[in-house]
Amino acid sequence: MVQLLIKLGSDVADWSLVELQGQLETRDAVPFNNMHIGDLYFKDSGVANLIIGHHILTGQVVYLEQPLAVMKRKRHNSVEPGQDESAMEIDVVSSQTEYNIIAFIKRKVIFKDRPKPIVQKDLLQKGK
Repeated sequence: MVQLLIKLGSDVADWSLVELQGQLETRDAVPFNNMHIGDLYFKDSGVANLIIGHHILTGQVVYLEQPLAVMKRKRHNSVEPGQDESAMEIDVVSSQTEYNIIAFIKRKVIFKDRPKPIVQKDLLQKGK
């Protein structure tokens, strides 16, 4: 039997999931790590707007039927009783893994439609 130690901290965050259809690509094929992708705005009616560059996506906030838990794994290595500390360097005798819940995801923002280009009114009037 496998036993998992799960701890619920006092500072558990409430996260939301963003679901996009298709792919996000950069011009230079640079990874998205710590990169600003766009601006997300919410309206009172549950409608969300995501502006990425010169495009706007319209989405909807949906609550999940079952919330998801975001967990962080933490390993503790220990030596069995009767073993000396040098055993830690050669072979780990036992290890215990615990999981800390850092957030719950209760809702997601779904963007189903294709992005629409943002066109300024001044440019439309000059074209006529």
